[in-house]
Amino acid sequence: RRTWRARSSPTSTPTARSPTRAPSPPIKRLRAFHIIESTEPCLLSCPQDITREAWVLTDEAKGYAAGGSREVHLVAAIPPEGASRAALKEEFGDVVFDIARKAAAKNKWIRFERGIVLRTVEDTTDEMQELLKRVENGEVVPDLIKELKRRKLVTKEKVIWYSLKKGPEFVVKRKTLATDVTREHLKSGDWKDLEFKDYNYEAQGQPIAIGYSQPLLEVREAIQNIFLEMGFSEMPTNMFVESSFWNFDALFQPQQHPARDSHDTFFLKAPATTTQLPDDYLEKVKQVHQSGGYGSKGYGYDWKRDEAEKNLLRTHTTAVSARMLYKLAQEEHFAPNS
Repeated sequence: RRTWRARSSPTSTPTARSPTRAPSPPIKRLRAFHIIESTEPCLLSCPQDITREAWVLTDEAKGYAAGGSREVHLVAAIPPEGASRAALKEEFGDVVFDIARKAAAKNKWIRFERGIVLRTVEDTTDEMQELLKRVENGEVVPDLIKELKRRKLVTKEKVIWYSLKKGPEFVVKRKTLATDVTREHLKSGDWKDLEFKDYNYEAQGQPIAIGYSQPLLEVREAIQNIFLEMGFSEMPTNMFVESSFWNFDALFQPQQHPARDSHDTFFLKAPATTTQLPDDYLEKVKQVHQSGGYGSKGYGYDWKRDEAEKNLLRTHTTAVSARMLYKLAQEEHFAPNS
């Protein structure tokens, strides 16, 4: 635990309690600390922190210092004829009675006879209360601290004081240093008398405006995340070279379609063709193109395998869908992921 306190020195500036100035409202600790930190680099002040350890009262001990110790209260509660342990435990509680009983017996204020607690003194002096008040007032009592520690009535805290002195560049009113030479300075000639702030070569520059996400890409990503969170998985779209079969024929686009001309599609020279086509499915696609099927009349032309084997730069991702549908159809049992 750190306690912050300010301490003036003989060479310090007048404080709020100075008779030459009207009382000022107290400065909050954090604000005062920031003021000290900001004035030190400018040589306006010379702060020095002084650290020491001090014993402070616990909450329990503060109650004893204000209202008296437990042992004194116990003795005061015992009538001249004495009181039973059970009655005192009921009044004070087991824990408090046990602590107070031991302390009172140590001071020889009470004695015990056949379960009865008797007083041996008429009046008691609450030395514990006086001791706690001395500690609370900052007095050092090293010979008695051990007993207070044993009863967990004190704790040690680190206290930090700040000794604040005038710096070599101290002024009553702080002057604002210039950071730039403006047109007005040059025009009026004030630049000759300006005091400039030291240039910080380690300061970070202004953030550079860089590229930002395109709005449509952000919308696409949001929709993509929705489907992924629902359990869908993306189809692989990193196969940019595709065969004409999957790009056109499997989607039942006729081989004489204008989109398959070289001025609309980029065909590869090497490798110009592929042989990795499923023959069974290729034969079914050929049949639908030529004579129809599955409710279609077909196109009625001579479908050529050579045209379907040509490699090209994929013109749309629907070709990926055709591949994936064929792959899923080969599975023995297909069901969407739950």
